[in-house]
Amino acid sequence: MLFAYGTLQDPDILVAVLGRRVLVDAIKSARAPGFGVVYYPGRVYPALVTMPSHDASGMIISDLTALDMARLDAFEGDEYRRATIAVQVAGTLVQAEVYLPVIDIPTDCPMWSLQHWTGVHKPKVFAEEARTAQKLRERLLTD
Repeated sequence: MLFAYGTLQDPDILVAVLGRRVLVDAIKSARAPGFGVVYYPGRVYPALVTMPSHDASGMIISDLTALDMARLDAFEGDEYRRATIAVQVAGTLVQAEVYLPVIDIPTDCPMWSLQHWTGVHKPKVFAEEARTAQKLRERLLTD
């Protein structure tokens, strides 16, 4: 189970990375208590950081295979590491994997939102992100 708080919430990005659509029933709204979503410094994408007075919104994706996770790991690259955190789904705390930044990111970075990214950044970066995801999927199939 993966908690997506950033661009992986965008259906186009998720399909580009996984090479398939995720079943609607496998996606549920979720929140990560004690975390906030800020801009990764110098980037248009986000980072999840500890912020005790916040709850980061996102979604849980539950039907991911080992190949899906390998594709996600490759896409997230060296700037993120996979970890496990507690997230709230329908009022219940569950453990979920999440991509956290590998560097310490100040909590005073500007807050990031999917709505803003979709309206401002997605039109500029989606084609390149989709090409990168395709190349990573092809590489994983040949490794």
